[in-house]
Amino acid sequence: MDIVGYADRFSVHPGEKIRFMVSSQHDTYKAGVVRLIHGDENPEGPGYKDQKIPTSLDGEYAGKSQPIRNGSYVVVDDHPDLNVTGSLSLQAWVYPTTPALREQTILGKWSADGSGYRLVIAADGSLGFATGDGDKSVTTTTGTPMREGVWYFVAASYDAKAGRVSLYQIPKTMWPKEPAHAVVTRETGQLPIGAATCAPLTMAAHLSALPDGKPVAEAKYNGKLDSPRLYAAALTKGELERLRGDAPAGEVGDGALRGAWTFSSNFDNQSVDDISGRGHTGRAVNRPYRAMTGHLWRGQEHNYRIAPELYGAMQFHDDHLDDAGWDVGFELTVPETMRSGVYAAHLTAGDSEDHIPFFVRPPKGTSTAPALFLIPTNSYMSYANIHVFAYTDIKYKEMGKLSGGQEIIFDYPKDDRDLYMIENKLRSQYDRHTDNSGVSHSSRLRPILNMRPKYVSPLLAFGKGAPHQLNADLHLTDWLEQMGHEFDVATDEDLQREGVDLLKRYRVVMTGSHPEYWTSEGLDALEGYLEDGGRHMYLGGNGYYWVTSFAADSTHSIEVRRHRGTEAWEAAPGEYYHQSTGELGGLWRFRGRAPQELVGVGFTSQGFDESLPYEMNPDSTNPRAGFIVDGMTEGKSFGYYGLTQGGAGGFEIDRADPELGTPPHALVLATSEGFSDIYQHVIEEVLLNDGMQGGTVNPLVRGDIVFFEGPNGGAVFSVGPISWCSALSHNDYDNDVSRMTNNVLRRFISEDEV
Repeated sequence: MDIVGYADRFSVHPGEKIRFMVSSQHDTYKAGVVRLIHGDENPEGPGYKDQKIPTSLDGEYAGKSQPIRNGSYVVVDDHPDLNVTGSLSLQAWVYPTTPALREQTILGKWSADGSGYRLVIAADGSLGFATGDGDKSVTTTTGTPMREGVWYFVAASYDAKAGRVSLYQIPKTMWPKEPAHAVVTRETGQLPIGAATCAPLTMAAHLSALPDGKPVAEAKYNGKLDSPRLYAAALTKGELERLRGDAPAGEVGDGALRGAWTFSSNFDNQSVDDISGRGHTGRAVNRPYRAMTGHLWRGQEHNYRIAPELYGAMQFHDDHLDDAGWDVGFELTVPETMRSGVYAAHLTAGDSEDHIPFFVRPPKGTSTAPALFLIPTNSYMSYANIHVFAYTDIKYKEMGKLSGGQEIIFDYPKDDRDLYMIENKLRSQYDRHTDNSGVSHSSRLRPILNMRPKYVSPLLAFGKGAPHQLNADLHLTDWLEQMGHEFDVATDEDLQREGVDLLKRYRVVMTGSHPEYWTSEGLDALEGYLEDGGRHMYLGGNGYYWVTSFAADSTHSIEVRRHRGTEAWEAAPGEYYHQSTGELGGLWRFRGRAPQELVGVGFTSQGFDESLPYEMNPDSTNPRAGFIVDGMTEGKSFGYYGLTQGGAGGFEIDRADPELGTPPHALVLATSEGFSDIYQHVIEEVLLNDGMQGGTVNPLVRGDIVFFEGPNGGAVFSVGPISWCSALSHNDYDNDVSRMTNNVLRRFISEDEV
């Protein structure tokens, strides 16, 4: 990516300012604004469409290369208390997850010139103590590698007068002949320890500075850290044994305690308390995981709010990124005349380009159309920079054999955007960290390379690719433009802030193709809207599925803790509750809010080979459905076309189910079924493996189109597959998928009863 960027916000009202951060390898680049209409370049569809919008942003800008600075850590501001240059002790509990990856800093005060002290995991995986004075550095190690995924009591006690270092590397659980247990004393002589003046004390990394003066993490640690402490004295073996027995930090060291930090408080923010009484409060950078089980946890309690003392750990990763922190390239005050819709800052430099999407809302507190397209930005963020495909090709080749043994051409990475995601470790919530643990957080304050027009998901159609998320939702915006429907846009983030009042301005609220990630506040708002007579068109699949929360201190970051669902990873036992809100994560259906209760259908299967047409059901002849099927011409079967896997019903599909809450008066108008065994019944409904879960044998592997009336003149129309909107443009928009969608939208925005 010669040029790439992101914005400081997703949505903006006319008259408000939006800033764009840009990294360019070119000396100069050009920028302008386009209205995004259709982003899919598939030659079987209408092709790429945008509209140039003249603004004050148009022009040429100076290029500047800006790096991605990954890695989570804790920083404590410099203080004379921490500038220990004589005898000292560092102690903590650690749970390393990549101990032999490279040298990793656990805790210390270390300057860029190599001055100071730090407790480390050496390159061989053993505990070490490093000191330096800027001219010379010395590292003393146990020489015994630690095992990954094991709690260790670790400490370094340096007696400056005696010239001696004692290192303690003691597993929480001791096995006979434990190979990773080491307690050693080294006669080192006087060690060089500089004051590291002005350098902060850090945990899980130490800091250097780039030429632009911004800090960059070095020797980044992967794993959990619990109860780090600093003493300005050489603690004795007996004192360290007391700490290993969880004695309070202030009861040893005869007043030498300089800092004792706890992670079992402030779960929902980035502050780290110092319980030594000296006030050396720390702050977490790049949002490491909190509410994580600590060295005291043995399954006694699974909710950290009930027993916070068991959740004394923070988990760090070398690829965490909460805010890229780039400098502003340019900014735009949105013109008062710019109508609501999907836009992008279009960047060009040489033969390279990038689009940075943003969403223009109507003037604050108003609506300018009867219909709202609620853009599923929570889902965009969860899938942001997904590259799980980089290491799943073998899996999907094996799956292909289930569908007749056809060869799957899995071409990944497809372009420079994919390479940029991989090389810069830009993780989605479907990816895994360096240590193979799942990614729980995702931020919009970084480049999101798959949230772009023209981008296709490599997984779909057996590796041939198709649009997903934003680019798939542009199928809908194109259709709305083509059919002459006026609409406003708002995002999930807007709904989080404004609640049901936002929705009440509209006769109908439409979703995108894959509104999968919902907060409790978002669901409450949508339920309130429907109870008050709102009309809702659910135009996608696998929606209202994962419990999602925004960070308590900002809406730029979301959190997901996966368990008991169709998922890419599973949260560890005891870590199912969100640090941001304290609520139980997982699926909404296991919180008593199954999607069927809200929209009549819920997730039942997914597949990446082909999408299928729909067959009309007897309910389609019910007079209540007359306005929905009016003018349809394709007969009993329709939707055998589409830009996502060749059909209107597929990719991820939802079904009606009265046992899960589909209203008894709901009409199941049409069904897609007969899928291959690539489509498997969702794991959350499989209680016993029986070999009967594939689409060729399981009747629950089907997609249903549902309509039902709600209170006070409201109604819901749900199509259930992700691929539905990809069929809207077929035959120059003259097809039954388009006709049915148009019939419903026209009735829903009217004053007529449904």
